[in-house]
Amino acid sequence: MPESTDDRSLRDSGTLLRAACPAWCATGHGVHLGEEDWVHLSEPVTLTDGVSAQLCMTIDPSATIEDGPYVVIGTSEYSLLEANALGASLMALAATGAGSGHSPAI
Repeated sequence: MPESTDDRSLRDSGTLLRAACPAWCATGHGVHLGEEDWVHLSEPVTLTDGVSAQLCMTIDPSATIEDGPYVVIGTSEYSLLEANALGASLMALAATGAGSGHSPAI
């Protein structure tokens, strides 16, 4: 059976996206048409019950326009600089608690 124009377009789009895919991308491209297929997502990192974090960016393969990457935590989006600052703040908070002289909570 000959390949339809839509099938060929979908295959070509997926090929372009995989070629421009960041090394951390875990998205199966070529499943959606258009802008939905431009989204690149990393594997999620579970932070707590029901909350995960992952890298996210979009790349328009026809114009090679990139947006991101961002770190998405729950429904909030952080630039890489903001995510690093958040991580540093959490580490400082944990270090402050560890230096308080009290036994750590289990």
